[in-house]
Amino acid sequence: MWWLFGIGIVVYIIYTFNKGYNENVEAGVTRYGGMRNKYSVIVNYFIHCNSRITKETKDCIILSSPSMVLTLDYVGYNLEVEMNGTAPMIGNYSKKWIFPDGYPQEKMIQDIENYCDWLKDRIMNLS
Repeated sequence: MWWLFGIGIVVYIIYTFNKGYNENVEAGVTRYGGMRNKYSVIVNYFIHCNSRITKETKDCIILSSPSMVLTLDYVGYNLEVEMNGTAPMIGNYSKKWIFPDGYPQEKMIQDIENYCDWLKDRIMNLS
């Protein structure tokens, strides 16, 4: 009998967490037309840089190019941007940025470009 009570508590916790998460996504993304619309500047920038959208959900967009994968994930009123890829001479690389809601997308792009420039310099120095 006690195991039923335990299962009930676990189900209630999962339900409560999921409800709060869905409300967060509704308030932060869905009301703005979804991820593609809310983050259109950064998405369009990378589409014009030879990337394409390979996956899109209500809270995540994955952009892929031949050399990298960029994941835009809305988590807790923040946009988490994760870049993973492989480059000659240095192998695999990974970088994650966390931007608060309302952070200018142009500044996000600048931060990502600065990292890409640093990677290019590192490759050039190793060759």
